[in-house]
Amino acid sequence: MIAELIEESYALERAGKIGAAMRKAREALALAQGLDEAALAEALVCLAFLHFRLGHYSKARTLAEQALEKAPEGSKVLVNALLTCGLCAAEMEGPAAAEGFFHRASDLSRQGGYRHALRRALHNLAALVYFPRGQFELALAADQESFRLALELGMTEYAWFPLASMGWIYWLMGQRSKARALVEEMRHLVRPGSLAEGFAACLQANLELDEGHLTEASNLLVKARSVAEATGDPGLGVLVRLGLSWHQRLIGNASGAQHWASDALDVAERVGYAHLTGMALIERARAFWQNGDSVRAEKDLQAAHKVLEPLEAHFDLALASFLLAALYHQNRHPQAQTVWLEAASRIIAGGYTFLLVKERSLAFPLLSAYLESKDKEVARISARLLKEIVAVPPPPLRVYGLGRFEVWQGGRRIPAKAWRRRAGELFRLLLVSPSYSLSREQIIECLWPQKSLGTARALFHQATSSLRRALEPDLPEKFPSRYLFVNGGYVVLRLPKGSWLDWQVFSEHVERGEWEKALTLYQGDLFPTDLYADWAMVSRERLKYQAVQVMIRAAQGALEAEDPARALRLCRRALTLEPWQEEAVFLGMQACLRLQDRAGALRLYRELEHSLHEELGAAPSEKVQRLYRSLL
Repeated sequence: MIAELIEESYALERAGKIGAAMRKAREALALAQGLDEAALAEALVCLAFLHFRLGHYSKARTLAEQALEKAPEGSKVLVNALLTCGLCAAEMEGPAAAEGFFHRASDLSRQGGYRHALRRALHNLAALVYFPRGQFELALAADQESFRLALELGMTEYAWFPLASMGWIYWLMGQRSKARALVEEMRHLVRPGSLAEGFAACLQANLELDEGHLTEASNLLVKARSVAEATGDPGLGVLVRLGLSWHQRLIGNASGAQHWASDALDVAERVGYAHLTGMALIERARAFWQNGDSVRAEKDLQAAHKVLEPLEAHFDLALASFLLAALYHQNRHPQAQTVWLEAASRIIAGGYTFLLVKERSLAFPLLSAYLESKDKEVARISARLLKEIVAVPPPPLRVYGLGRFEVWQGGRRIPAKAWRRRAGELFRLLLVSPSYSLSREQIIECLWPQKSLGTARALFHQATSSLRRALEPDLPEKFPSRYLFVNGGYVVLRLPKGSWLDWQVFSEHVERGEWEKALTLYQGDLFPTDLYADWAMVSRERLKYQAVQVMIRAAQGALEAEDPARALRLCRRALTLEPWQEEAVFLGMQACLRLQDRAGALRLYRELEHSLHEELGAAPSEKVQRLYRSLL
């Protein structure tokens, strides 16, 4: 009976019904009083865990310690009591206090073969020790093993825990494609309205905010907040409020951002969650700064330091130091250089160069200012960070050139205005050049052949500078670009791994005989804004030829499949590209005949006859003429 009540309590907790779960746990505890100590320990652990979920850390810790005293040595309930003590220690004292509990639980689980408990111990180490400390590689390794165990044990309802924390780490590190993949994986595992759905929505909202998709992010945060309110989970509640504050900052509402950040801080302090308290202070400092209140921003960043230092939260400390350095630099504070040196040292020690990549608009002015510092250590460390930033792969590019020109950088579309004047023309020229590289003289010959040498060279420098800014708007003038390399009279466009060019993918589909996929991609001429540019002609005509051949092959397939209407559409599409294409006319005439449209077939022939005569001074082939005569 006691075991059944405990199991019911855990099931209710997983469903987000904490109140009902608490009642079942208390019934189990009442029945266990006076019975064997193992049953009493199990009931105590169950009740302790529920108090933990509600943020009652002191009460939960007391109950878990009572369970430790009564649990048999080496038993599963002892492991569970250690895990709950570790959870409470993490919230009340920090990762250092929790680490010993989790390691002991992990060791006992391996010795006793308690794989379910081992799964929990590994995830707790990842999420509550390594992650807050900023030891991201250790956290990812532990959670990957935890996730593997969840799948092996058939416990898919628990698999979302490691997925969520791994996704959060990848998001922080700027590896958005990996984070998105984990969000999608979570969606296959979660139930509507569950805590898992709330965390998935919150993480996805952060990804959308990163990429400027504000409406989508707002909708996701509303969903996550409703889950947080329904389940009563304080951690999710704080994270949602931090996301709402960030959203308000992005739409320019600094006062609204202050409101949500202060609310997040209240919740974090009320439940005693020190790590989230530090995060909330950092977010509120950003809101104060945006609102022009540097004094309160500075105060919050310093307060965040005091909260995060005992936790050894290295990443968040690096972030707080970096923001304080940027604030001081902007306000010409006498301690600006000293704080920058501290921040830079923390970033290098933790391997957090990605932080500067994410915060480029603040990082680059600092690097520009301190690269030439009279303090040799400041200049040295600034130069090292710049070198490391350049080594971080930039977001991949997704370029649409067939029938339109559109460039996406990761999940963000580069505005059309960025491609005005010379940046777009130089970019498109490099994209169709061998190895995306040309000499300065080749570029001048392609783009400004009629200009004097002096004028052409000035235009060349303007074009390369404009292209740098289009791809990396925050990049200072003399900083190296991660996309564009200009040296020794040569210009090289570096496309990061994962980049995608629609005309290249179109050609790959053609080579593999994937006609339908190829047709979907071909939306018109390559680079329609450069229709009269000689440098684009060869690539454009080659792609157009491929497209016509694909349309003819697809039309043949449609006729064989007894779909003459589709065949006719494809032939007409081919003829818009090449009006004298005889095979398209031949197939189109056959399609018209199957559709009982003799007049349409005759019209196709006469249009071909006119095009050939006007354009080429020729007549249709004997095959086509023979079909035409059969219709007369």
